[in-house]
Amino acid sequence: MRYRKYIESDAWRSNPARLAELAASRGRCRLCSARASRGWRIEVHHATYRRLGRERRVDLIALCSCCHRDVETFLRRRRYARRVPLRRDVVRVHDFRRPLVDPTR
Repeated sequence: MRYRKYIESDAWRSNPARLAELAASRGRCRLCSARASRGWRIEVHHATYRRLGRERRVDLIALCSCCHRDVETFLRRRRYARRVPLRRDVVRVHDFRRPLVDPTR
């Protein structure tokens, strides 16, 4: 299942686990307690994608848009920090095989 297509679908909007998490959080962010009633947008974050499309409430967490962005950034950094770059993946900043040329001359 494609994630983006699923998140934009009616199946996600009416997902019982998603609605149960929103109700359990009472319109508040689980991290910073920001309230939807005060203008914060409350989103539902997937703690795991193992059951995408058939989530359980424990797979989801209600977060304000700011905390959701921060959590995603943290998880992305942690995921990519474990990768060791291969030599071919690293862009050469200096290629010493070619002589340096002054373009103004």
